Amino acid sequence: MSFMKPLAQTTALLAISTSLVACVIGDGGRHRDRDDDRDRSTEPPAATGGSSSGSSSAPPAVTPPMLVEIDTDEVMTADPGQGVGVFTEYKTGGRWRVWWTCDTAQTQQSCDFSVSATAASGNIENVDAGELQGGFTATPTASRVEAKVTTTTEVHGITFTTNPGAVITLEASVGGIKDGSFLFFVQNKKVNGGFQGKLTNPLQLQAKEP
Repeated sequence: MSFMKPLAQTTALLAISTSLVACVIGDGGRHRDRDDDRDRSTEPPAATGGSSSGSSSAPPAVTPPMLVEIDTDEVMTADPGQGVGVFTEYKTGGRWRVWWTCDTAQTQQSCDFSVSATAASGNIENVDAGELQGGFTATPTASRVEAKVTTTTEVHGITFTTNPGAVITLEASVGGIKDGSFLFFVQNKKVNGGFQGKLTNPLQLQAKEP
């Protein structure tokens, strides 16, 4: 599985016009075995040492999700099958699209995606799974939607609505691996706002203009 990387670190092209931002994100040439990806697991390390009573050490601190701003009415495109990425778009009025791709054309392996979005206020409504052929969605609460599917060389995704301007918390895993390096959005007409650090996963997103 090879995770797509921020645009500045790839040989991909970012095309910008006055009406549309097209973010074409390439693979970036990073190839690893699925076994290597296990190093990216969020599982805590095994405890070492300890008191004579045998008590375990305290669990590691949990990093709170980053809150990022997403451009309104901008669109991203990516070549399905060429890299692993989860892409979030927002349209005026509270309309969200979350979609994703795998790297099957390069690895000959599929990606088991598990993606969820939770609204910080109000409900998630009008869930459309038309891009989720072969997968399924669930709404365990009125403010949360979950999607699971195995992706190869197609684009999979869901759309839904929230209150305009509502913050959503996006969480995504691929084969059980959670990593912020495969989360993408447009900010200030740049992929991930040009941010070169590591995003959190889960990640909170809010539209620049509701």
